[in-house]
Amino acid sequence: MKRTVFYLVFLSLLWFVSPCSFATSYSAPGDPLTLSEALNIASSFHPSIESAELDVARAHTDYDFYRQGNRGSVEALIVPQRADRAAPGAGSSQDDSYATLRFVQPIYDFGRKQASEAHAETELKRTSDLLEHRIQQQQLTVMRRFFDILVADLDYAVKNEKMTLAFLRFNRLQEESEMHEAYAEVDVLAHETIYREKFHERQQAGINQIATRRSLVLAMGFIPGHHDYVPRDLVPPDITDYVNREVPVYETMLEQVLANSYELADARLKLQGAENALDVSIKKYSPTLDAILEATEWVQETGSRNSASIGFQIRVPLVAGATKKRDREIARIEIAQARVKLEQLTYELQARVFDLWKNLQLYQVELAAANVRTEFRDQYMDRSRTLYELEESADLGDAQAEQLRALLETKRIEYELAMAWAEFEVMRGTGFPQLGGN
Repeated sequence: MKRTVFYLVFLSLLWFVSPCSFATSYSAPGDPLTLSEALNIASSFHPSIESAELDVARAHTDYDFYRQGNRGSVEALIVPQRADRAAPGAGSSQDDSYATLRFVQPIYDFGRKQASEAHAETELKRTSDLLEHRIQQQQLTVMRRFFDILVADLDYAVKNEKMTLAFLRFNRLQEESEMHEAYAEVDVLAHETIYREKFHERQQAGINQIATRRSLVLAMGFIPGHHDYVPRDLVPPDITDYVNREVPVYETMLEQVLANSYELADARLKLQGAENALDVSIKKYSPTLDAILEATEWVQETGSRNSASIGFQIRVPLVAGATKKRDREIARIEIAQARVKLEQLTYELQARVFDLWKNLQLYQVELAAANVRTEFRDQYMDRSRTLYELEESADLGDAQAEQLRALLETKRIEYELAMAWAEFEVMRGTGFPQLGGN
C-alpha cells in the first residue's frame, strides 16, 4: 500500500514539473539576435526536427532487432484441469493438471531475417538522411524569416520618414492657414489626406515588424504560451560572398544538383526499400527450422507421458491463398510507383534548377541597378545637406527618405540573392551555407 501511494505521488509530481521543464529547457537567445544563433536553435528545438529524430530512433530499433540475429523464446503453459476416469467404479473426476516449460531456438529461416535486415537498414539510412534534410529546410525557413525582419525594419524607417514629412507639410500649411488665411480649406484637407495615408502605411509597416518577428519565433520552434521571447534587434549577416558570387551556367548547376540531390537520393532509397519489401513478402512464406526443448510436469504420473523432450521442428507454409498473392502484388506496385516517382522528380528538379538559375541572373541585374540608385541617392543626400547648411533651398527631408528607400531596395535584392544561393547549396548536397559575420 505504501509503495502504491509513493508511485502516485511521484507521478503527480512528474506531471506537475514536466510542463515547466519543457518551457524552460531552452533559455531565450541573446539580444541582438544573430542569424547563426537562430539557426542553431531551430536545428535542435523545432517540433519537425524532433519528429524526424523519433523516426530515426524507430528505424534504428528495427534495424538493431533484425541485426542481432534470431533469438530463442521461452514460454510457460499451465493447464489446471480435471478429467473423468475411465476405470469402472472410479471417482467421477480426478486432477489432471500439468505445466509445460518450452524453449524454442530458431536455427534457419531460409533468408527471411536477412531480407528483413536489409529492409530495416535501408529505412534507417533514409530516415537519417531525412533528418538532415529536415534540419536544412528548417534553417532555410529561419533564414527567410530573419531577412524578412531586416527588410521590415528598413521598410518601417522609409514609411516613418515619409509620414513625418507629410505631417510637417500638413502642419505648416494648417498653421499658416489659421494665422494668415493664406490657403484654402481644400488645400489643407488635401495635405491632411496625404498625411493620413502615409500614417496608415507607417502603421502597416509597424504591424509587419511585429508579424515578421512572430514568424521567426515560430520558425525557431518556440511554443506560444510557453515562451514569450520576441527578438528586438537583429545583427545583419555578412552576405558579401553571395553578393559577389558568379552564376555558373545552367548545365553545370543541373549536373551538380542531379549528382548530389537529397531528394533524388531519398527517391532511390525508397525504390530500394520497395524492392526489399518485395523480398520480405516472398521470404515471409519460406520454411523455418527451430530447435525445441520442452519439460512438462504432470499431476497424474503415467508411463505414456514424457516429462522432457528435445528435437527439431520444420514449419513449411503450404497454402497462403490470396494473402500471399496480395502481398506480392502490392509490393510490385510500390516498386513501380517508386520508379515513376524517381523519374518525375528528375524532371521537376530540372525545372526548379532552371528557375533558380534564372532568378540568380535577374537578381544580379537588379542589384547592379539598385547599387547605382543607392550611390545616386547618397550623393544627392550629401548635396542636399550642403545646401541646407548654406541656408539655401534644399529638399533635405525628401532626399533622406529616398536614400532610405534606395537602401531598402538594395538590401531586399541582396537578401533574395543570398536565399537563392543558400537554396542551391542545399539542393546540390553541400549542406547549409555558413554565412560570415553573424
